[in-house]
Amino acid sequence: MKIAFTGKGGSGKSTVAALFTGHLRAAGHRVLAIDADVNVHLAPLLGVTATAGAALSHPDNTAAVRRHLLGSNTLIGGVDRFVATTPPGPGSRTVTLDPGDPVLAAHAAALDERTHVMHVGTYEPEHIGGGCYHGHLAILENLLSHLETAEGDWVVCDMVAGTDAFANSLHAQFDAIAVVVEPTPESVSVARRYRELAGAAGIADLVAFVGNKTADDVDLDYLRRELGAEPVAVLPLQAGLRRARQAGKRPALTDLDDAAPLRLLAGHVRPVAAGRRADRLRELHIRLAQKQWVRSRHGDVTDQLTLR
Repeated sequence: MKIAFTGKGGSGKSTVAALFTGHLRAAGHRVLAIDADVNVHLAPLLGVTATAGAALSHPDNTAAVRRHLLGSNTLIGGVDRFVATTPPGPGSRTVTLDPGDPVLAAHAAALDERTHVMHVGTYEPEHIGGGCYHGHLAILENLLSHLETAEGDWVVCDMVAGTDAFANSLHAQFDAIAVVVEPTPESVSVARRYRELAGAAGIADLVAFVGNKTADDVDLDYLRRELGAEPVAVLPLQAGLRRARQAGKRPALTDLDDAAPLRLLAGHVRPVAAGRRADRLRELHIRLAQKQWVRSRHGDVTDQLTLR
């Protein structure tokens, strides 16, 4: 299963993603947690120091991961012809959640043999005035499209706040997208916009609203009314969690009054049919291939697709 967490900045998505990762670990699942937020909060919340040199978007790491994914696939035409939507093909290598997987071993921090953490990276001083975070996310798109999970495996991704996932193929990479929403007009507005774009992208059924920081039934009724839907799970305001964070401690399941909402969310997720995802990613690759900057830099990358 692959699940992304998003929502308005400050909604608590990174904290909920960290708690959800903890829930999956406690249930005995293999988990790959990926911090894809430009603010890089999930990795530290899980106890991992996110350095620039270890970021997936560091040029050396991006090249190394792509060399592995390339394998003997002659359709791609070399590491330099990878674009964000480059699909796996004959001879491509995949990435698994096995502890000995070369990509995990080289580019992930191991919390234990069943739990690994990666981070995409953030802006560095040299990027000021000349960089776009969407470019950093291309390696994540490559990784996800080449990821092979076994039964019981989970990938948990903390995304950039807002609706940025629709600027690339990330919205099509997951089995569920948890939109974390507070009972405020601003947070609800972002959630509704996300659902609107998800409908246009054909993935409205994958969006799950997760209420967060609700103080009482009035807050819950507000979310139901303004969203026009019942949240899949609701995490009330947690005094223990707030005190732990104020003390500089990482969020833990023991900080929650009740972990049932995390179980509800996990039980809600169902795998997307492989053919459905492949068709959508193929469509997005063809769309990206038509961009002038892609054609100028890489030529016609539609030749990376296998014939159907």
